[in-house]
Amino acid sequence: MSLGVKYIIPSKPGFTSIFSEPDLKIKKSNLVILGKKNCCSNPRLGVSIKKKDYSLAVHRNTLKREVKQSFMLAIKKLPSYDYVVIVGRGKFGNSNLLKQQLNIMWDSCNKT
Repeated sequence: MSLGVKYIIPSKPGFTSIFSEPDLKIKKSNLVILGKKNCCSNPRLGVSIKKKDYSLAVHRNTLKREVKQSFMLAIKKLPSYDYVVIVGRGKFGNSNLLKQQLNIMWDSCNKT
């Protein structure tokens, strides 16, 4: 199941504004969530994974899928922000570890 178009940040312009002036920044080990208030009535998501950190596309796609699935589960509780999740170099072979960290981070996004 994929995210609908209304839940995805448009590539270049959306990411640039969030990276330059984020309203929200949450970091936990190898994950960073940047957020910026948006004018939509729903939260939107973008995922950034460097090819240098994960050279195989299979690994990058798996991580993106996990992040999107976690976002979809938390979407009802999140405020209307544009979120960019940056996945850094690390050992996320265990998807349960990634899910746990993302759930904690989405909860802290909800509190701000």
